[in-house]
Amino acid sequence: MFQELRSVDEFRVAKAEFGKLSKLMQDPAPVFESLAERHGLPLNEAVRNYYFRHKEITASWRPLNEESEMVGEFRLSHLLSAVAQNHMDDVWEGDDEEERLLYGELRVFDDTPRTGTGRLAALRATRGATDPEIWFHDLRDGALRMDLDYPGYLETLLVTKGVIGWQYLYCAPEDCGMGFIPLVDGLKEMLDVFPRLFPHHDYTDLQARLRERT
Repeated sequence: MFQELRSVDEFRVAKAEFGKLSKLMQDPAPVFESLAERHGLPLNEAVRNYYFRHKEITASWRPLNEESEMVGEFRLSHLLSAVAQNHMDDVWEGDDEEERLLYGELRVFDDTPRTGTGRLAALRATRGATDPEIWFHDLRDGALRMDLDYPGYLETLLVTKGVIGWQYLYCAPEDCGMGFIPLVDGLKEMLDVFPRLFPHHDYTDLQARLRERT
């Protein structure tokens, strides 16, 4: 993905890099043991196959055209760091008991610190979960469950390059409210130009999802 972003003359890539490697995270076996025994997450093989050793993986970019509505950013946190440290309720407590219970189980693994949009993605650390739910949080619409698992999230990130708001396309159409509206033009632009810029990716499903929500 980094190579793809840097190959586009129409983009200004401010950041695209892998974070530090931790000696404690080189071997995935003890990491998954810790997630299972200490955090109650006996993750399945599909999730384990997407393990990365870096503390974080980040990118931030935007088109050179100043009239463009499209902006891209993501910061993926290491799975163990997300579960152990990135507790959603450290940032947002929730407005009612139901939200507070939900936020107490959400662990942030993707956010947007550079653009400061406040949008983030989290996995739900329900004890015993082998395939945790993935949730997207936007200040305007709150926490929305996504129709993706952890591997699916990372695969789709490779296709969308982190265009702000792409996660809404995997939330229920009826949940795409006030937070979604200002992002529509950027998402339309993504699905207009990306098939030309990255022709080896298939954007038909994303295009159908956007039509369903607009």
